[in-house]
Amino acid sequence: MDRTALNRQIGRRLWWLKEARQESQRYRYLAAKTLRTRQRPAADLPNVLVVSLDSVGAGHLGCYGYERPTSPHIDRLAQGGVLFENVRTQANWTKPALASLHTSLYPSVHRTDSEGETGDRVDASARLKANVLDARFRTAAQDFHDAGYATAGISDGGYSHSFFGFARGFDYYENRGGKFKSSAYRLLRWVLGQPRRPFFAWIHAWDAHFPYMDRPPYNRMFVDQRSNLVLSAGTRRAINGGHLQIGKSDQEFLKGLFDGAINYLDKQVGALLRELEQLDLLANTFVVITADHGEAFLEHAFVEHTECLYDEVLRVPMIVSGPGLGGGKRIRAQARSLDIMPTLLDLCGLSPGAEVQGVSLLPWIHGVRSDDLLAVSETERGGGQIALCDGRFKLIVGKSDDRMEIYDLESDPGEKQNLADRRPDLRGIMKGQLASWESQTRACAQRFGQEALEQSVELNAEVVGRLTDLGYLE
Repeated sequence: MDRTALNRQIGRRLWWLKEARQESQRYRYLAAKTLRTRQRPAADLPNVLVVSLDSVGAGHLGCYGYERPTSPHIDRLAQGGVLFENVRTQANWTKPALASLHTSLYPSVHRTDSEGETGDRVDASARLKANVLDARFRTAAQDFHDAGYATAGISDGGYSHSFFGFARGFDYYENRGGKFKSSAYRLLRWVLGQPRRPFFAWIHAWDAHFPYMDRPPYNRMFVDQRSNLVLSAGTRRAINGGHLQIGKSDQEFLKGLFDGAINYLDKQVGALLRELEQLDLLANTFVVITADHGEAFLEHAFVEHTECLYDEVLRVPMIVSGPGLGGGKRIRAQARSLDIMPTLLDLCGLSPGAEVQGVSLLPWIHGVRSDDLLAVSETERGGGQIALCDGRFKLIVGKSDDRMEIYDLESDPGEKQNLADRRPDLRGIMKGQLASWESQTRACAQRFGQEALEQSVELNAEVVGRLTDLGYLE
């Protein structure tokens, strides 16, 4: 090669380097960090702990602005990590919400939802069958397991029971974890029994679920006056069906019990994190606090969570803490529950092993992106409903009727002023967004294959018993 050609080649190289320097510093740092992570052996990878608190919506935690001191330990974790302010779950009840969390797919794809199971408007015989997660839908636990992680899932049955397919990918799965304190003990015992390799662990805690924790001291922390209200599935159905009117004192009693249960959960979260710290594990562990859905207290004429798609039910916490994330970050952009597992895999230098509909949130965490992600939530309850939110405006439509609601969450976060009739321009835009999402989701479902996607099976006695304890069955 002559000197002129060599100089041209060197010049092109220098030009390329100059262009590269103009790229985002954060993005290049993230790419380099990810590359280093992928090159590390499995034993050096970070641990992952996901804690999902059943029914605990973001609006009842101090770090999200709640006035009651329900969550000091979780608040402290948020101060040392990353808090996503606007995260919406993909379903308003546990089974489809958890299926979306673990598979990063919408309920329209994994199809674990069904109007016929435990809905308040179906007969008892229909409620004894349920859809389970089909084996073709890969879970994040399988991805972590295949990457060399030890994996454990601990729940207390109910709709997080292994019967519904949630044990897939876990080396160890416990259906009788008990109260959160017991579940945490079982997890620590499992961690101590592992060889020196990273772990992926998930705890699903039911303690704040209806009919709530009614035991001292937590049933007195935020309750000024006790009520004679019977905490049962029948009472819930009567209220939501408009057959039982309850007063302000009854409402405050329910909310007080709920908040006390959250305080119990918060203390157990704090205790678990202290134990991991004493075991010299916390510094190399990504910890996520989230929920499957929130809880309603007559903000829109409903209690509990199975009947509506308003934000008291759909807006859930997402707090991430761990090595290299820094502290005190608050992300305003809208995200979804189905983004959680792709984010955790990315933090560990891994990728989902199958098609997913969620995305990694690392670009938001590192300041590369700040846009809102389109969030959709679904339920087959009440004849079927869909909620779509673009970050500011929210659409709620019925699948079996012409009901349509549109809210401006910026000026009306309580979803009180329906704009559907007053803003035909906005109605057309949001209906177009929904049609586009439905088309994309149908195509995704077709790629997984349409035959036998729904597996309706009879519940066994253990599952029926636990669902009865949780107020789903009588």
